[in-house]
Amino acid sequence: MANVNEELIKKVFESMVQHKPSLAKYLLSDEDDPDDGPDTRVLADLIIKHLPWPIGVEMRRLFSGSMRQLDRGRLDQLFKTIERTMQYLSFVMLAQLWEERIHKNFEIPSEFSGQFKQRITVLSLGNFTWLIRASGNLFEKLSIEPFMPEMKEALNKKFYETLDFWVPERNEIGHYQINLTEEEIQKRCVEYEDKLAQVLASIAFIIKYKLVTIREIKVQKMKHQGAKFSHVMDLLNSSDSDFKATELLHDQFSDSHSVLLMKDTKVPTEFLNLSPLVIDTRPEVIDTKEKFNIKKDIFMYTKFNNEKLMFIGTEVTEKCDLTSLSTYPTLVEQFKNFLATLGG
Repeated sequence: MANVNEELIKKVFESMVQHKPSLAKYLLSDEDDPDDGPDTRVLADLIIKHLPWPIGVEMRRLFSGSMRQLDRGRLDQLFKTIERTMQYLSFVMLAQLWEERIHKNFEIPSEFSGQFKQRITVLSLGNFTWLIRASGNLFEKLSIEPFMPEMKEALNKKFYETLDFWVPERNEIGHYQINLTEEEIQKRCVEYEDKLAQVLASIAFIIKYKLVTIREIKVQKMKHQGAKFSHVMDLLNSSDSDFKATELLHDQFSDSHSVLLMKDTKVPTEFLNLSPLVIDTRPEVIDTKEKFNIKKDIFMYTKFNNEKLMFIGTEVTEKCDLTSLSTYPTLVEQFKNFLATLGG
């Protein structure tokens, strides 16, 4: 069991190094014992820290001591990790498609819009797969340059085939529709780990982009000088939920009270706003009794039903009613605009 995760860690980390060469130093062997190789515990921690939080937190669980047995618990966590990865990737693609549609005013093909509206209201692993492929096809058809340019090469036939592998597996095994023997579970743990490594290695370029929460933007205007905009933000890349806070002063401003994917925190105009698909409840002030049940976490959208948005937490495991959030009416309005823009 000591080698559980080892191949996954090495494969993913080596792909990360291609996009961030400064990480290569961690692959060097110990000078005192060159045959010992790099410390996979260090590499695992770096993987968690560099991936965006919704994926990183699932990797943290997968690498935890409780997941070192090839059992049903590990199998379920492998499913959760790939599902969260695909959810995040699909949200990034949809956020850009939404922005492109608004600013360039092109027509959304009916074969996309009809399916989109059905699939986005209740999400599943199969729907994430469809959204990634359909959005990727639209990017190519409409000559849209992806926010993360590396996606053009990554979203190829082999990548889509790897995604397709997961859907029937999730439907039958992930939802306990068939019983597995202990030996079958062990075999699938090994197979799923390899498939997960393929997906994560293919999209390792996402470590180049910063996922941040813009808590506040404060305007600073001195006499005879132009306005400056101080961005108070949390970097949502960490091995735990104690995110690194920073404050940067810019001549321009981004979107406040939002979760953004940024190319560079020093260039506030190059970003994708992931709200209302990804939200951060941690800045909420609990100033009324109606807000007592709000959990502080990063949440991802899962369902829209009866005019109500539903989210799943990244650390919070129980279902949470977020309707008392001060930003909730805005989130619902944004989501309806999102539906209308891409679903017709």
